[in-house]
Amino acid sequence: MNFENLLQRIMDSDINIRHSIVTDTEGNILATNHREGITNYLSQEETESSLRRAADAWKGRKALIPKIGNGLYAVAAFEKITRITFPLGDENLIFVSMGSDTVRTDTQQGGQKQIVEHILNILSRDPTKA
Repeated sequence: MNFENLLQRIMDSDINIRHSIVTDTEGNILATNHREGITNYLSQEETESSLRRAADAWKGRKALIPKIGNGLYAVAAFEKITRITFPLGDENLIFVSMGSDTVRTDTQQGGQKQIVEHILNILSRDPTKA
């Protein structure tokens, strides 16, 4: 799979998406896309540490699959950003960060629900949904 093309499709889907990253299940970064003109709040080391913690949490959710089904996404909301984690097959994760409503520059684009739905459609690989 071409992660760069996938991340570009995700970034193109909504102007409020700041950053998108593909990692393996250990949280190691495999591909990244960053919106031009946006400054990261976290250093590279802080980002990597945060992704490892989120990947560990996702592994914990996998233990619940027999009882509640496969995870579709997880949301972590902060004052300045919202980060949404999506599984990408069994071996990878996609992290998408978007500005919180109070810091967004263009609120005419989709809100969190619309962004999640659009990304799920992209990940479904069903051309009738994307």
